[in-house]
Amino acid sequence: MQKIPSRQNNLADLARFKRDVAYYEAHYHDLLARYHEQWIAIYNQAVVGVAEKFDDLLIALRQRGVPPEQALVERLSRDDDVLILAHR
Repeated sequence: MQKIPSRQNNLADLARFKRDVAYYEAHYHDLLARYHEQWIAIYNQAVVGVAEKFDDLLIALRQRGVPPEQALVERLSRDDDVLILAHR
């Protein structure tokens, strides 16, 4: 049986995700310079995965025990690409 997350856990996850977004925004230019044209994942205000391909990033996150659905995942590029990703 799947455990239903509590409201407190949901609020904690949302607060952590907001901190991760703030970290990304505060470090955007450094991240772009370092990881240009790559996918990155941020979790707990740290870069926890980097890959050229989205699927490879998901695999790396799972191997590290980072829940991909809770990490901030971005593709760093100087282009204004709009990407639509299918959920698997």
